[in-house]
Amino acid sequence: MDMPFKSIAEITAIAASCFPLARAAATAIEQNVLDLVAPGTKCEAKKLAARLRSGAIFEKDILARLHDLVDTLDAAIAAGTDTETCYDPSPENVSNTRSWGKQRRTPEARRLSTARARILELYATLSAVHDLLRAEAILRDLRAAG
Repeated sequence: MDMPFKSIAEITAIAASCFPLARAAATAIEQNVLDLVAPGTKCEAKKLAARLRSGAIFEKDILARLHDLVDTLDAAIAAGTDTETCYDPSPENVSNTRSWGKQRRTPEARRLSTARARILELYATLSAVHDLLRAEAILRDLRAAG
């Protein structure tokens, strides 16, 4: 099996890459989320953005907070997305499909979608670092017990 990383230096680089991703996610939250969500979500998102900016990204609850925000954004994006159905009943249309759908997002849903992408990138990278750290701890315990 080919591992995605080969050395401690690469693992350190993955962890270090979380800091600029956190700043980008914080900026996305501040510019594209805060003025578009409900007051309760706004307060939590503002706290999360502040923690991301401060570099407190490896605290245990950060992943849960990012996950909760993504769930909230998913619902808001879905609410701001409509599917327009287009029909082509003409005899020239020889395909089996006579209709298709085009998704249209409101400007607000597009902004939230942009922020969601930045947050998900941070979430995925942070998850990888947490998994690596958890694996190292388990291996350390197994070696100590053996």
